[in-house]
Amino acid sequence: MVRASWHGVWRHVVSALAFAVVCAAGAWTALAENKPAWAVVAAAVAAPVGAFAPSVLERLRAGRALASERRGAVALGARQDLPASVALLLQADQQVVPFFGRGWVLQTLESWAAEKDAMAVRLVVGAGGVGKTRLAREFGTRLSGWDCVWVRPGGEATMAEAIAADSITQRRLLVVDYAETRDRAGLAALMCAAQRVCSADSRTRVLLLARHAGLWWETMSAAYPDQEHVVDVLTVADHVIALPVEFEGRDPQQIVSEAVTAFARKLKYRVPELVPKAGRDPATPILRLHAEALVAVLGAPRNDRFDVLDEVLRHEARYWRHAARRAKLLVGDDPEADVVLRQVTGISSLLGAHKDSEVAALVVRVPSLTGADAELIRRYVAWLRSLYPTATGVLGTVQPDLLGETLAVEALRGYRAGQRSVVFSDLTVAQAAQALTVLARACEHQLDAQAFIEEALTVEVPTMTEAVLEVAMQFPGRFSARMASLLASADLDPGWTQRIASQIAYPSLELGRVALALTTRIVADMHGSPDSPACGTWMNIHAIRLAEAGRRDEALIASQKAVDLRRDLTAGNRDVYLPELAASVNNHAIRLAETGRRDKALDTSQEAVAIYRELAADNRETYLPDLAASVNNHAIRLAEAGQRDEALTASQEAVDLRRDLAAGNRDAYLPDLATSVNNHAIQLAEAGRQDEALTASQEAVDLRRDLVAGNRDVYLPGLATSANNHANRLAKAGRRDEALAASQEAVDLYRELADGNRDAYLPGLATSVNNHALRLAETGRRDEALATSQEAVDLYRDLAAGNRDAYLPDLATLVSNHAIHLAEAGRRDEALATSQEAVDLHRDLAAGNRDAYLPGLAKSMSNLPIDLAQAGRRDEALTAAQEAVDLHRMLAAGNQDAYLPDLAKSLWNIGVVAAYTENPSERALAAITEAIELFLTLAAAEPDAFTVEIQAASRTRALLLEMLGSSQDRIIHEDPKNAKNSDGL
Repeated sequence: MVRASWHGVWRHVVSALAFAVVCAAGAWTALAENKPAWAVVAAAVAAPVGAFAPSVLERLRAGRALASERRGAVALGARQDLPASVALLLQADQQVVPFFGRGWVLQTLESWAAEKDAMAVRLVVGAGGVGKTRLAREFGTRLSGWDCVWVRPGGEATMAEAIAADSITQRRLLVVDYAETRDRAGLAALMCAAQRVCSADSRTRVLLLARHAGLWWETMSAAYPDQEHVVDVLTVADHVIALPVEFEGRDPQQIVSEAVTAFARKLKYRVPELVPKAGRDPATPILRLHAEALVAVLGAPRNDRFDVLDEVLRHEARYWRHAARRAKLLVGDDPEADVVLRQVTGISSLLGAHKDSEVAALVVRVPSLTGADAELIRRYVAWLRSLYPTATGVLGTVQPDLLGETLAVEALRGYRAGQRSVVFSDLTVAQAAQALTVLARACEHQLDAQAFIEEALTVEVPTMTEAVLEVAMQFPGRFSARMASLLASADLDPGWTQRIASQIAYPSLELGRVALALTTRIVADMHGSPDSPACGTWMNIHAIRLAEAGRRDEALIASQKAVDLRRDLTAGNRDVYLPELAASVNNHAIRLAETGRRDKALDTSQEAVAIYRELAADNRETYLPDLAASVNNHAIRLAEAGQRDEALTASQEAVDLRRDLAAGNRDAYLPDLATSVNNHAIQLAEAGRQDEALTASQEAVDLRRDLVAGNRDVYLPGLATSANNHANRLAKAGRRDEALAASQEAVDLYRELADGNRDAYLPGLATSVNNHALRLAETGRRDEALATSQEAVDLYRDLAAGNRDAYLPDLATLVSNHAIHLAEAGRRDEALATSQEAVDLHRDLAAGNRDAYLPGLAKSMSNLPIDLAQAGRRDEALTAAQEAVDLHRMLAAGNQDAYLPDLAKSLWNIGVVAAYTENPSERALAAITEAIELFLTLAAAEPDAFTVEIQAASRTRALLLEMLGSSQDRIIHEDPKNAKNSDGL
């Protein structure tokens, strides 16, 4: 030690001597050159500086580099145990990466905010992770002088009340994130309140954010009947802004690069060098691109094949571990403990919780913590609460959503089936709804999420059913079918079953099957007490739900039971039970008609009208809606029975009654008015009053478009029906291009409906396809028309095979139309056979009910002569043509307006057959002359409707005159297909 000390002293002495020598040498040189004194001093100082400065600077630089290296090593070490949440950096409110793009969306929103007369609501939709929340925050910052408020979950109704009570003039932007998950009644109340307070000086705007605008949006008015019409206006398609995944002006590589710089700056890390990634999907959500950037900054993944969300969660696990150590849940480094922490956070993201007791219940759902003691559970509860604290008391979970969904599915993936059953047991309805929501969203990016949904639905069917009722509108087609099948065999409390069945709206495309499963259980449970009034009520409802599902034969049996039960009750107490009997009789008439028993349906509907007239005579205000409904239905039954004059009178009465009702309460009675107006348009057309029919059908379409804009789930079938009807009316008016567009819309709507419920909507699809074939043919698209017609015939053959009575009339009409399309395609042998089949079918129908089916027989008979003539069977053709004229004269004698056009065409046919078979006669000439006179008479009332017929018939007459030697001019032969008569449904 002494030697070491002397060594240090000696080193310093040597250094001092060296310094003195260098100084003396510099001074001696200056003196030798006779320099002045100040120069000698300067030389003495400069000499050691010049000698030692370079080595000193080098040592300083080396020292700084070493310090920097040591700090970098410390930083690298710190990355192994980050004390804060890295997922937090991806959240929109942190704004780590500067906002860019979305120019047109922001411009659209800013214009909406500035326009004083704009509606108060807009909905921005986009897939998870495309930047909806960040966009809303950016928009809020750009509104100078506005208050921007984010409405908390569950606070919608409270906010609505606050807006209504606030008399201060101000401008507010209310942002509702995850709008599809909110209470629809509360959300509708908020929207209506915002709309009411809008003025030039005081504007409140509600910006909704959601992943999609589905049934939850389209049916919102049903959840808020007090202001249904306002909600319908606010929830139209024009108020939806779809946010694209891609960003204008930036490719994914550029987005990742800019985000890497931003994250590195935030974390005070060195910016890593990025290797350009080839083949990156330009439609990658920006959240995934930012996650990729964050992973690049935090450290390379474990291998080349990785998911960026999994990697972010791997880094986030360090935060969980750090917090667990502080909560004394971890001691040392235990990999198994890390797995438990990850599972607990995953189950928390899946189920959520409010109270500490619910949080504790989450903890023990993890298999390794099932038997944990109270103190350990308490520590886990405190740990979970500390991870992502919230101001509302709701347990915070890892965000953004895509991370939470990934983590939840990962947790379930690590469990056995029995362990997953524990996870889904004893849930509140809210927790069950959250689990289904998280898993349904995860289906977009996690392939096995659907399998976990299947498992969840089976665990506790009653709880899951109530959860499905809450979330089904967010995810159409995801839950309902499976839930309905589970309800068929589950152990259910009868009181619960009735309560839940009563909550499901009628009709409902999404939940109709669930409702039917419930009513099936209800009527089965009541089998032992058939005398109960409730039994008749539920049997009637069950019949309606069966019909909604397309199970018409079963619906008829159930409705007959309902009528029988209520007749017995009415016999014992007429005053109490007569209204219920009337309802069952009215519904039973519909079920009879649907199964083809039209005569009995007419009698039954007449009974329903009589009962409701009796009830309305004593209490008009109460029973007028029911009377209007029964009269409307009776009009349809009268038309089906061929009593068209009576049908027109009844349909007019139904329209008048429902206009009165809608004048007093538009929201309540507008759907019924639309139905009656649609039916009345059909009756007007049948009566030959085409102009009035077109006006009425247009009104029906307009009314139903308004209804569908507010509630697509409920009113889409009605719009499909009205669009189909309107296409026929447009065609009758000669507006063929418009008719084709309308018929295409009807087909598209019915295909959508049949995809969801084939049994219920296949008849409507077949009808619309048939009519579309006619419209295609009318616009010259004959090949498409033939293929479409063949599809319609095939569909109706399937339907008639299952229920001949119900579908044979329409099948006969379609076969007749198809024969025309075959002839136009030059397939004459097939056309003749098909035309003969149509006549045979109509003869069978007319034999059973002449009044109802004679018009169809007359039309099919009008088409047969042309096909016979083209086959060279002249005598049979002329006989068939004359029979068609005779039938149409008979019909026109009873209703000239309705049947005069068809009589004119059948007379024209005689001339066409005579010309085509080169067998002219004075009788044929007289027939074609009468046909032209009738067409001219009709054209006086409707000039545009019969121009083609007048011109074609005139050419046919000229040809006959030439053939008879009365004309010297050569006339081109008339195409016989122009005289054929097709029919829409």
